[in-house]
Amino acid sequence: MIVCCFFIGFVKSRTEELGIGNDHTCNKMKERHIIIHAISMGKNVIQKTTIREKLVKKFSSVQLLAMSFGFVILCGSLLLSLPISNKIEIQPIINNLFVAVSAVCVTGLTPIVIVDQYTVFGQCVLILLMQIGGLGLMTFLALFITAARKKMNYAEKQLLADATSKTDMSKVPEYVKRIAKYTLFFEMIGFVLLCIRMVPEYGPLTGMFNSLFLSISAFCNAGIDNISAASMAAYVSDPLVSLTIMGLIVTGGLGFVVWFDLSNHLKEKRETHYSPKTLWQHLNLHTKLVITMTSILLISGFLLIFVIEYNNPQSLGNLSFGSKLLAAAFQSVTLRTAGFSTLNIGALHPATLFLMCIFMLIGGSPGGTAGGIKTTTLGAFVILVHATLKQNDSPHCFKREISQAAFLKAFVTFWLFLCALIAALTLVGIFEGTSFSFLEIMFECFSAIGTVGLSMGITPALSTASKIVIMVLMFIGRIGPITLVLSFVKNRRKKVSGVKYSDEDIIIG
Repeated sequence: MIVCCFFIGFVKSRTEELGIGNDHTCNKMKERHIIIHAISMGKNVIQKTTIREKLVKKFSSVQLLAMSFGFVILCGSLLLSLPISNKIEIQPIINNLFVAVSAVCVTGLTPIVIVDQYTVFGQCVLILLMQIGGLGLMTFLALFITAARKKMNYAEKQLLADATSKTDMSKVPEYVKRIAKYTLFFEMIGFVLLCIRMVPEYGPLTGMFNSLFLSISAFCNAGIDNISAASMAAYVSDPLVSLTIMGLIVTGGLGFVVWFDLSNHLKEKRETHYSPKTLWQHLNLHTKLVITMTSILLISGFLLIFVIEYNNPQSLGNLSFGSKLLAAAFQSVTLRTAGFSTLNIGALHPATLFLMCIFMLIGGSPGGTAGGIKTTTLGAFVILVHATLKQNDSPHCFKREISQAAFLKAFVTFWLFLCALIAALTLVGIFEGTSFSFLEIMFECFSAIGTVGLSMGITPALSTASKIVIMVLMFIGRIGPITLVLSFVKNRRKKVSGVKYSDEDIIIG
């Protein structure tokens, strides 16, 4: 209304300056029309602002993030239940809901065979769900807002910063555009490379469609394929397909923050011609930690799988040495929450399966398409343990100190994941009884909360109650346990207490 009054005053002054309305009656009538028009314009502005900002003002950013994923899952399950989406008899709603959750939460666990159940339309729905799940609905909405050349207010920028794991709110629209460009770039490279193999095998149209499906699924770390019930087992010895899928998984799992940091410093390197060592020194601490932890996990996972499964005739035993290397590397990479497999997971050694559970729980890196507790959380624990054993009061990494808030968040994240796992293992164990072994149930739960999607083959046989538990785990793994907990908290401003309590030690260990 202040804007309206200002507008009215401005119009009145301009009419007087121009000499309009010398006649008193005529002037009053014109002024009345101007006031009515100004008020109507003000109401329209207020209504537009209210509609656009209503959700942002009513709900917190974490609540909107959780609701956005829930909304997409609901729409996806309904679309997958349509007759046009199904080749054969429509599955029960619980199975379509399970597939929708798996696609949006980029997990890969499915109670049905995708290629046998869904038509091209249904598979296109899955592509859309995986893409939205990988990038987030808020990212897509931001792209539409930016394309419409509408400005974002502070609350909307804060929401997008939280959704994309951006540490500040500077240039949020440009940041979202870069995410879209990088996603399109990597997925198109994967699409072209996969077409080299898929088009001769399946024909032009089907081959290109399968290549697009796999490329998006791999980059988004979804792990859903439209090839066969055995996932990518047919390409266990195919370096082109295996290496392309592995490359997409790693690029999506590293996180956009890492890629943007690398891109910016590579441009500086070309301009200033400094050495790779100098380039590494100039990278952000987050980028260094992500690259270091990811490399350690990939190499250690590869070595463990290669050594333990080397003579297993049901996995690596009957393959050539080169194929053994490729298959072990593929399974190590897919533990970064991708979910593809070129081996029969159920036939692996129990020791391998147990170690895979640990790797699946760790997952990928923040700010990308992967799930799990994240590599940076593991890195924070390693740094804290090292500092404690060295009796160092200032935990640091790469000559940079890490804040106590980061360690606290890592600790809370880990324990919330652990609590969710304990509850899920207990519930699924009760629901399934003696139908499955504890290792099978544990592997399924770890795979779900890590949004990995690997399974020992028990997913289709789970009861409805167990499927609901697994869906909750997938949802927790995608949005994060802290986000889920905070989404149930009423949207209030943070209260700052003026009370400071005295310190006192407790005995640990």
